[in-house]
Amino acid sequence: MDVNLNEMRQMAELKNRVNDVLASHAKDSKEKKYLNDDDLKLVHAVLSVFTKDYESTQKSAFDDFLKEQKPVEQPKQQDEKKPIRLPDDDLYGGE
Repeated sequence: MDVNLNEMRQMAELKNRVNDVLASHAKDSKEKKYLNDDDLKLVHAVLSVFTKDYESTQKSAFDDFLKEQKPVEQPKQQDEKKPIRLPDDDLYGGE
């Protein structure tokens, strides 16, 4: 691809902002973030440049990338607390 360093920097920064937004939409997130209008305009500009010579194809590296992504793991809930049984419980009538 014919991408200069400034364009690559812009795309990397935008990718990081999008990633922050996605992370803020996890189930356990307390505050959701969103892209602002300038970010959306830049997304549109990037996609417009890369799709200016669009031709239909069957394969998509983007779909392949999404399929390979592992879902964000949610913290495991602790099992219900059960009382610990000691060997002496039977001797003293404990349950």
